[in-house]
Amino acid sequence: MGKGYSLTLAVIFCLVQFCYTEDPSDFKPIVSQTWADKLKKDLLANYDRNIRPAQHYNVTNVDIKMTITHVDIDEETSIFSVYGWVKMDWSDDKLRWNPANYGNLDVIRIHPDTVWKPDLVLYNNARGSDNLHYGNTNILLYNNGKVLWVPPTDYHGFCELNLRLWPFDYQTCFLKIGSWTYDGYTLNLTAKGNPEIIINVPNNEWSIHKVTTDRNIVYYACCTEPYIDVQYNITLQRHSSTHKAIVISPAFVIMLLALSVFWLPPHCGEKIILNGIIVLIVTVFLIYFAQQLPAMSGNTPLIVNFFSTTLYLVAFSTIISIIVLRITRTKHFQPVPKILKNQADGCLGSVLGVNSSSGTLPSDEDKEAAGGENIGDPKQRDWCRVATLIDRLFFVIYLIIFIISIIYYSL
Repeated sequence: MGKGYSLTLAVIFCLVQFCYTEDPSDFKPIVSQTWADKLKKDLLANYDRNIRPAQHYNVTNVDIKMTITHVDIDEETSIFSVYGWVKMDWSDDKLRWNPANYGNLDVIRIHPDTVWKPDLVLYNNARGSDNLHYGNTNILLYNNGKVLWVPPTDYHGFCELNLRLWPFDYQTCFLKIGSWTYDGYTLNLTAKGNPEIIINVPNNEWSIHKVTTDRNIVYYACCTEPYIDVQYNITLQRHSSTHKAIVISPAFVIMLLALSVFWLPPHCGEKIILNGIIVLIVTVFLIYFAQQLPAMSGNTPLIVNFFSTTLYLVAFSTIISIIVLRITRTKHFQPVPKILKNQADGCLGSVLGVNSSSGTLPSDEDKEAAGGENIGDPKQRDWCRVATLIDRLFFVIYLIIFIISIIYYSL
């Protein structure tokens, strides 16, 4: 009984000692190190990512190729945005290894902040001091020292817009990419052809019309070394189907209304009303343009010039209508001047359809307003023919002006 009790106490004591002396960390699972772990540790042991991986007298060749997935233009701020990714590859002599020493591993993927990268920035950057154009995607390292980085990117650059042909305009914007600190003797930048266009979500207003690539070597006033940049020139075309319905079609209707004023009878007071309606419509469109388009000196859209010119023409047409109404509704005691009568009876009157029987006389109400002039009075009839001649003549003048405007706008 005593021996059994002593043995039980001894066992309990040993268990308590085991629980208090064993460290739980001693029971961690054992995981073997991979070849990638060993390779990364060896490659980056004495690696400085801030130093260009070549001798100072050697040049580092960097090839870039852009892929465009989406474009946009903010007309209010004149900022051109390009989304996609940029493929960059260069050689890093410090990152070479023999695959046979690392289980035949010939490529690894590491974080971009662990190795040297060329400081390529957008020269016409519209984000101020923010030059973080690229995403932090992994870099691929190959055993021969080749480094491949394909980060997603969004460039936002200033673009000089020319809205003269709006809404049928083409805008050519550029992206100028180059190293911020390395000259051409230390970093040679080369573009691999024109950008590849893979539009995932089409822009509702813009489509890419043409893309060209230029490689520039620039000598700045401060330095004797050349600086290399790659410039992508991207021409965008505006989709104008909606604008045709909103702007172009009403423009034709306004032209027809402005011309129809001259075909109303000379004594018709509705001329003034119709001109007033046209002025109101044109004013509404000018307000619409002021809200839609930015104020740009020297690049006023032709369609805006057309509407503003039409406003002046309609105002002058109103003055002509007042003169014609004055002629037809006034009691005339003097005959028509000979020069005007000769024009109405001559070649001009014949071409415009104004002959001795074409004069339109006022109605009975207008006759009373004119002082009770006899409807068959030859002098009154001649003055009505002159009023008709004026209407027809200005109809031809306005028609020529509108045709020239259409041709000029189309070109």
